[in-house]
Amino acid sequence: MALTNKIQSPEATLIPFITTEEAATLAYPPNALPGARNVETFYGTMRVYEWGPAAGKKVLFVHGDATPCLVFSKIAQGLVDSGYRVMLFDLWGRGYSDTPLNCRHDVRLFASQILLALASSPLSWMGSGGSFSIVAFSLGGPISLAFAGAFPEAIRSLVLLGPAGLLRKLPEGYEDELMHHPEVAPSQESLREKVRQILGVAPSGPALSIQLDQKQVIPLEISPSRVEKSFDMGAILQWQFNHHQGHIHSFQDTVRYGPLQGREDLWGKVCDTIAGRTTPDSALHKSKLLVFFGRDDDVVVGEETTEDILKLLPRDHLQVEYLPGGHGFPYPNSEKITQTILSFWGSKISMI
Repeated sequence: MALTNKIQSPEATLIPFITTEEAATLAYPPNALPGARNVETFYGTMRVYEWGPAAGKKVLFVHGDATPCLVFSKIAQGLVDSGYRVMLFDLWGRGYSDTPLNCRHDVRLFASQILLALASSPLSWMGSGGSFSIVAFSLGGPISLAFAGAFPEAIRSLVLLGPAGLLRKLPEGYEDELMHHPEVAPSQESLREKVRQILGVAPSGPALSIQLDQKQVIPLEISPSRVEKSFDMGAILQWQFNHHQGHIHSFQDTVRYGPLQGREDLWGKVCDTIAGRTTPDSALHKSKLLVFFGRDDDVVVGEETTEDILKLLPRDHLQVEYLPGGHGFPYPNSEKITQTILSFWGSKISMI
């Protein structure tokens, strides 16, 4: 079967042309997290991280449409310190995952990427009694709901941070004609400029086309054993805009086809399971959903989203937590989120 056309990530277009020392100074270094691996698929190459005790309960993280998986780095390490096994991956067109072409960046593409990530593990995440929990942010919310709706027996628990799917109003710029009909753009630079404005990053000129001689490949095996450093999410957005030559296409196509609003179908199917109305064989059956919101989030408005969730799920099956900040609230509140998740799961909170 022929590979889908793709735009390669910075793993192929940047990292081989810089030194190890230069790579270490990047906002998103190639070996930023423990357990890094590149996974070859029929959509392209994707970046996956997996670490923690092999026998620990498993947790998968699914990030949003702008910031790659480093947004979960501190939460993931906090769960590992409490005995969990974690897996993070960069969605297509983000971080160090390629941009697949000739296919829509819709919920089916991203939900199937979860299967590809799980299949790359040396451990069994599904089947033979295996199950795992999901922690998802923003766009990752409806992606995870789609996956949980298709594989309810595989999911132990769902935790959603500022989840999309029920947005009453799209973020500023998302309804622009260029985002939904890029073919009318007078130039690629005009589309790039629109995405730049939405992301709130600085101008960087055309996407880089490096013509230097290859220097060396930084081995992913040389990665930290645990997350010790902090990352600048704004700088990571800038790095991604500057250096991922497929990010503009992936972001625009996700805005056009992604499950950002009107996805009561995805929410409703999983809420039916959590409420005990369907799927008695799932650990989600008659369970509870934990949802975090930023108090000042004007993208996913907590009060509106909670109201809409409660149309699908009885109140006693929903736990809502508010934290300081706007839509970028997860990273600065990582410690509080970790503690709340562990308490929600009835786990001991590590003091490491």
